[in-house]
Amino acid sequence: MRAVAVPRFRAPPESMELRVPAAGPDELLVRVEFAGVNPLDWKVADGFYEGSRPHVFPLVLGVDAAGTVEHVGTKVTRFRVGDRVFGQFLHSPVGTGTYAEFTTVPEGIGIARVPAGMTMDEASALPTAGMTALSCLDALGLARGSSLVIVGASGGVGSFATELAAARGIKVIAVARPSSAVRLRSLGAEEVVDASSGDERVGVRAAHPSGVDGLLDAKSDRAGFASWTTVVRRGGTAVITTHAADPSVLDAAGIRGGNVDLAPTAELLERLSREVVQQGLRVPLERRIRLDEAAQALRDLKAGHASGKTVIDPRS
Repeated sequence: MRAVAVPRFRAPPESMELRVPAAGPDELLVRVEFAGVNPLDWKVADGFYEGSRPHVFPLVLGVDAAGTVEHVGTKVTRFRVGDRVFGQFLHSPVGTGTYAEFTTVPEGIGIARVPAGMTMDEASALPTAGMTALSCLDALGLARGSSLVIVGASGGVGSFATELAAARGIKVIAVARPSSAVRLRSLGAEEVVDASSGDERVGVRAAHPSGVDGLLDAKSDRAGFASWTTVVRRGGTAVITTHAADPSVLDAAGIRGGNVDLAPTAELLERLSREVVQQGLRVPLERRIRLDEAAQALRDLKAGHASGKTVIDPRS
């Protein structure tokens, strides 16, 4: 089968011909129709889990996918051959990823059947970014009518969070490049703050002198997040996905929140997909690319040049 993998940590991704993986007793063999591209993919290639989880090499990249079950192990009970499934396929050993024509996945992790009303490319774009956005909104706990600043709004997590929050009646102030303004307004953002203006916080403070109710940061480092918390009112909530929160800074500002780490489950994924389908939300899918374009897509993502979601069609 064709796949995109790295032969060792921190090596450039390359196209390879590999054997189709064999499913274990509790695993599914899935023919991948689309694989979602996420920042976690290049982080895994650079050794994000090095020393904490076992790996196999060549390490096939990718954690999100949607596809059709081709074979089920002897202990599998949730799925059958022919089921259309999607989710976050990340499991140990790391390296049997989704940038491939076939992949294997244990049935007990964060995968589910693709719901009616959702296409396979949309399903592949949803899992990691969508579940992270939903987890952040759960942690924020904002009521209808609240104000929410989203830093990094043009990316996958930020785009999903913008749409999910707007659907709940939350006023979204999206921080992004001007080129993303039209798209973010179409997702429900009421305000778009120019992320290239030099100090975006000044504009937010001027427009909201009493402070906003919530902050969702999908981009900043430790210093950046600390600076962004100054736009949040005392008693508000701030969360971040890059594990850059300093509890002492939040405590001093009288702000709740902190780091949000995704714990992917089938239940969380099903709740997310129900919300998307039932409310008619649009999966912010920006690009469909070929498998041989995956390495460049990862370079663009790592450099911060991507917006929305990109998915790979390994069949093309």
